[in-house]
Amino acid sequence: MPARENETAQADTEPAQEALPAPATETETDFKTEGDLPAVATAAGATGATASEIAFDGKEAKASGDTSHLDKGIHHYESYRAACEQAGKPEKWKAHYQNGHTEAAGWNQPYEHRAVNDWTLKKGTSASDALKRWMAGPTIADYRAALLADEIDEVRDEMGDRKFDRLFGSANEAEDRAIPVSQRLRISSDAYTTPLTDQMKAIAAEADTKSRQPNEPVAAPQVETRVEAKQEVVAKDQDPLVVAQELGVEQRDREIV
Repeated sequence: MPARENETAQADTEPAQEALPAPATETETDFKTEGDLPAVATAAGATGATASEIAFDGKEAKASGDTSHLDKGIHHYESYRAACEQAGKPEKWKAHYQNGHTEAAGWNQPYEHRAVNDWTLKKGTSASDALKRWMAGPTIADYRAALLADEIDEVRDEMGDRKFDRLFGSANEAEDRAIPVSQRLRISSDAYTTPLTDQMKAIAAEADTKSRQPNEPVAAPQVETRVEAKQEVVAKDQDPLVVAQELGVEQRDREIV
């Protein structure tokens, strides 16, 4: 097969073609308009205490070893007792705190008048100042008393301290003496479900109405005029014989002698 042999010989004489190099792949270039994103917070960091826990239960302070929260704010008695023990200061807890207690001056304590979570304002005390101190603490109370105090504080902020004191408790002796006992400031868990703040606003509105009324002129004293009643002469019926005799006497007296 001469033809096939010639093709084979021709193929052997052709120089082997060099393999073309593979085209270089383009390197990807990332264009960033900002720097690297910060790492995502770990789950442990995302499970921190809530604001309410810090304000009421002090869980954040206990976790960090800080005990300053024991000397301020409002606490539930169970969490306060546990925090004192955990902080190594069990002496800060007293058994009667369970019924409610505040370090704020100007209040009759619950255990002093045997009423649980019930504080009444002492005489001659500024109601606005005592309320602020009660909320600043340290105060041990249940959530109902704490929420009621917050609502009352909103009323105080709306009225202003001066007006609030004049209506609900004043350091001024004359003003304080004019405040009814039932109107004096009181923080009690029993009053949480009552419209206490609405009643306080109604008292303020009534006081405003009275202060806007003009002074009424004093009426001049009236002199009583008396008319003396004339005595009526009642004629009595006389006996006819007596009348005739009297007439006869008068007739004889008129005769000329």
